[in-house]
Formats: sequence, structure tokens, C-alpha cells
Amino acid sequence: MQFVDAVFASTVLMVVVGCILLWGKALQRVWRSGRPWIDAILPAETRERPFWTVADAMLMFGLSLVLTLLTAKLFVAIGQIRPTTEGAPLSSDLLLAGLSAQSVGGLLAFTGTLAFLRMIRSDAAERLGLLWKAQDVGVGLKASLMLIPPTLLIAHFASLIVEYKHPVLDVMKQSPTPVFFIVLFIGTALVAPWIEEFLFRVLLQGGLQAFADRPAETDVQEDPEDKDAVQVWRPKSLWPMFATSLIFALMHGNQGAAAIPLFFFSVGLGFLYRQTGRITPSLIVHIVLNGFTMSAEILRLLFTQTPA
Repeated sequence: MQFVDAVFASTVLMVVVGCILLWGKALQRVWRSGRPWIDAILPAETRERPFWTVADAMLMFGLSLVLTLLTAKLFVAIGQIRPTTEGAPLSSDLLLAGLSAQSVGGLLAFTGTLAFLRMIRSDAAERLGLLWKAQDVGVGLKASLMLIPPTLLIAHFASLIVEYKHPVLDVMKQSPTPVFFIVLFIGTALVAPWIEEFLFRVLLQGGLQAFADRPAETDVQEDPEDKDAVQVWRPKSLWPMFATSLIFALMHGNQGAAAIPLFFFSVGLGFLYRQTGRITPSLIVHIVLNGFTMSAEILRLLFTQTPA
């Protein structure tokens, strides 16, 4: 146990040092570059103006709710979910089935929304930023080191004011089984970040960004003499990523203090998508945070659990 504590402490120390160094370099670039701070940290890439709107985000959100409900009803019909009386405590089997239904419903909603957008633009996946570039992995990992430690620090202080609540963690303490941990980790650390990043960062923030930045202000013709040349676009307004982050935090309002750090965390994710126009950097950060917090909770339960 002492060895595990030592390894954990050393890892935390290295992460904190790395976070401080990266933020120091970023602030140094801002100080020396003479450019606006947002482009000094990570320059905004030019790309085509988003062709989707906020209505597409609402479409996916509605599809997700309906498909999750239908999936849950299917689980009830095949006996995976047993109907419970109102006010009954949440069991691990019920929670697993609910999380599975939510993951399936979200993935189906993503697929349906993407199929709809592909009917509008055949290159929808590329325009939505779903195609990754090699450098996006490095950007995502560096951003993870810069964003996650401050997020966890804010979460710690926020929990001193508002109690942190999460039904998943409560059930984990009651039924810490390997199957439960595996399903929970996949749904929380892999599926949920993908669905949330596509819904909030791509569809919602991208739609708001296109609405906020007028064509005459941000579109530049690649080749004025080429009639077939597309107009490239660079985001200007900052409020879409703050508005999206507020909605993102409010959607997690049932988790007590979690909404406070998640707002600031979402601003960081929104910054990454705003500057790159691709989902990969923010997705990596989201996966790392969810994977780390879930792994830490699982390990804590395993090492603190006492035999009956």
C-alpha cells in the first residue's frame, strides 16, 4: 500500500510540474508575441464556415432522449431491466442497464444526426471536424496536462461549498464488481465524451459560432480569380464557447458541485475546438479526465474495501 501511495504521489507531482511549465510557456508566448492572447496560445485555423445550425444540436439532443427511452423499454421487454417502484434505491443492475441504454441511445442519435447532415453535405464528416490529424493527439495531450489539474483543484474547493453528488459513485460503493467497473468505464470514459463533444462542441458551439460571426467579417476568398474556390473562415467571437459551457455545466447540475469546475473545463474544450475546428483535441482531454477520475475512484474502492 505504501508503494502505491508513493507512486501516486510521484505521478501527481510530475503532473503538477508539467502543468505549471506548460502554462508558463503559454503565458510567455502571449507576452512576447504581441498577438491577441487567444491566437498566441493556439492560432485559429482557417476552414469552411459551419453549414449546420443550433437546430441540428437540438435534433441530436431530442433523438438521444427518445432513443434512450426506447432502448430502456427494450431492455425491460427482454428482462434486462426489472421495473421498480418509485422511490426504490438504485441497484447496480438497474444502473448498468440505464447507462447501457443511454450509451446506445446516444450513439444511435449521433449516427442518425450525422446521416442527416451527410444528406446536406457529402463531406459532412470532414466539415464537422471528425477527421483527425496526427498533431491533434499532441495538442490534446498537452491540453490535458494544462486543463485537468486546474479543473480538479476547482472541483476540490467547490466541493467544500456544495456537496458533490453522483448516483453512479453511490452504487459503485455498494456493488464493486469487475463487470460493473468495465461497463461503467466504457460508458463514462469512452462513449460519453464522444457523444458530448459532438453534441456540445461541434453542433452547438459550431452552430453558435457561425451565427455569431457574419460572413462579411470572417470569410476570405482563397483565390479571388477562381469562381469555384471556396471561402475559408476563421472564428472571431468568443461568446459561443462560454454560452456552450454554461449549458454544458447546467446539464450536469444534478451532480452538485460538479457544474462549477465543468464550466471552466468546458471553456477549455471549447477553446480547442474553436481554434482547430476538429473534435480530436477536446475529445482526448475529455477522455483523459473521465478516464482518470473513474480509474481513481475504482482503485480507491478496491484498496479501501474491507473483506466481509
